[in-house]
Amino acid sequence: MREGVWYNFTMKIISTGRTLFSPENYERKKKEKKRKVLAWSAGVLAVFIALVIISRLERLQIREVAAEGAKVVPEEEIARVVKETLSDRYLWLVPWTNAAIYPRRAVRENLMKEFPRISSVSLSLDGMKRLAVSVSERDPYALYCPELARGELVESVDKCFFLDKSGFIFDEAPDFSGVVYFIYKKDAPIKNPKGSQFLLLENFSPLAQFVEGLSKFGFEPVTLTIKDRDVELVTRNGTLILFNAYGDLTFLYSNLEAFLKNPAIEMDKLSELDLRIENKIFWKLFGNN
Repeated sequence: MREGVWYNFTMKIISTGRTLFSPENYERKKKEKKRKVLAWSAGVLAVFIALVIISRLERLQIREVAAEGAKVVPEEEIARVVKETLSDRYLWLVPWTNAAIYPRRAVRENLMKEFPRISSVSLSLDGMKRLAVSVSERDPYALYCPELARGELVESVDKCFFLDKSGFIFDEAPDFSGVVYFIYKKDAPIKNPKGSQFLLLENFSPLAQFVEGLSKFGFEPVTLTIKDRDVELVTRNGTLILFNAYGDLTFLYSNLEAFLKNPAIEMDKLSELDLRIENKIFWKLFGNN
């Protein structure tokens, strides 16, 4: 019988879930991974620093702003707002004056916020150092007069504002001699009207079309006041027309047209037309209560 010696060797095994490593291999892998992470981080940081340095090169900076297209807003004021906008930085490091990455949206938004009269802004680079800013301005369509009482004319108003065809109030109006523009008003004045909407476009557009259409019948609309849902419209000769601001104004216009075609109706004697009840028109004559 052969005699021998049996040896029991025990080795500690560490598993990562895929491959088995000895403690030495495990530590070596950890160090290699750490070195790779540090190297990758250093590379990213180096690229970032390089990009920051490149972004600040003088030949890439916008140094001149030229405005064009403005009729009322001073071009030097437009240039001032653009320069103030571009004085900011990305992450406190990259200047907004960089011609490749300057914030177009911020420039447009700041200009239109500062000058509500501006309706659109177009930006283009002339070389790398000159930014051309082309603007379009809103055209006055009517007036919004907060302090105007019913039947008063524009001479009695302290301050009025221009609004465009969309109902957007965009600038303070100068003093006028006589009635130059049609006047819109609300029973509850709009706070800070400049830059506000008189009515939503989907409500203002049909209302404006209805007012314009009244001239076809011989009326000369002067003022319009919205009181909650009711509208009070006054013509030059003092006729008061009442209707619902949010009703079907196309249908209402057709009813009014049919009513005025009646030969018995003398328009110049009408003191009031009440169109607020559907399919009915109530009227009063001057001199009758």
